Amino acid sequence: MVTVRDLTECSEISEVIIGDSNLNQAEKVKKWSDSEKVSVRIIDIPNQESLTNSISEVDVVANAAPYHLNLQVTKAAIRAKKPFTDLGGVYYMTLEQLKLHKKARKAGVTGVIGCGLAPGVADVLARYGAEKLGQVDEVHIRYGEVNLEPVKYKWTFRTVLEEYTKGPVIYVDGKYEQLPPFSGKHTFKFPEPIGERLCCFALYSGIATLPRAVGKGVRLVDCAMSYIEQDEQRIRILNEMGLTKTEPIRLNGVEISPQEFLIKCAPPPDVNVKDTAGIVVEIIGKKNGSYSKYAYSLIRQYHEEYCVSALAYLTGMPMSIVAQMLAKDEELSGGIFPMELGIDSSTLFAQLAKRGVGILETCQTSHSL
Repeated sequence: MVTVRDLTECSEISEVIIGDSNLNQAEKVKKWSDSEKVSVRIIDIPNQESLTNSISEVDVVANAAPYHLNLQVTKAAIRAKKPFTDLGGVYYMTLEQLKLHKKARKAGVTGVIGCGLAPGVADVLARYGAEKLGQVDEVHIRYGEVNLEPVKYKWTFRTVLEEYTKGPVIYVDGKYEQLPPFSGKHTFKFPEPIGERLCCFALYSGIATLPRAVGKGVRLVDCAMSYIEQDEQRIRILNEMGLTKTEPIRLNGVEISPQEFLIKCAPPPDVNVKDTAGIVVEIIGKKNGSYSKYAYSLIRQYHEEYCVSALAYLTGMPMSIVAQMLAKDEELSGGIFPMELGIDSSTLFAQLAKRGVGILETCQTSHSL
């Protein structure tokens, strides 16, 4: 919804079409956007022919569908020969999308994927900092939040389950390591008003792309996100009850997996909760033979004008920026790229600043006398 509203506020955009399988939900977003530029239509993503035909009618696609549908949208955009962007594939889906890079390049279609806060802006900052170093040893991404009122979750529940049941992946010494859920527990100090938060490693799309994007001998890339102990307790109970299993069972003549049944029962994420959210990205290595550490922090509070959570704003707004960049670029070479390789960082930072999102850079350097 934030993406829609941000797009309508661009004078160069004449129409924003919301495609959704839930027409009532789409109409609510249209009403909230308060713009005559917005129209709605029913979109059936699993129907590739129908989806491709719909995509063929627009200039660029901003895909905010649940991540498990990203591959289908990617294929349809390539068939329709339209540039596209999305919010990321929770690591494994990202790997599948990247396999279509050559097919997209051959079709002359550019896709920039993972264009939210994290993945997205965080990864652009990681590469931006790495470019200032001659050698990169470590990259650490940390996401933190403080909710000012009760909330169960702010991500889609499917994403929550994926994060907390499959376990995180980190990059260590040239290899990708799969770890158990809730691994790497530690306390991280974010800038105020977030402060110290308990974090654990995340199943993060950027791990699939950052080692190559950063290069320079990087040995360690990880991402951790803040959580509360109740999150872990809830997941353990669901696991013990067998409700996170993906194997189908037969129920009253219908086959459905316990996990899909659970997802269907779960309420939508709360995008209106009052909160503070942000990221810290650290890049550690050497510059001119000296130890150097670049750190970037971005903190945002609840968006008063939009009446949406900081997380919702920081996730939806970057995708709007990238969609606008894709719509204006007439020299796209084609291919599928993560955000850190697909867009110009200086343009992104300028657009973020226009929307009241500032980034603080700090640098620590030490050397022998």
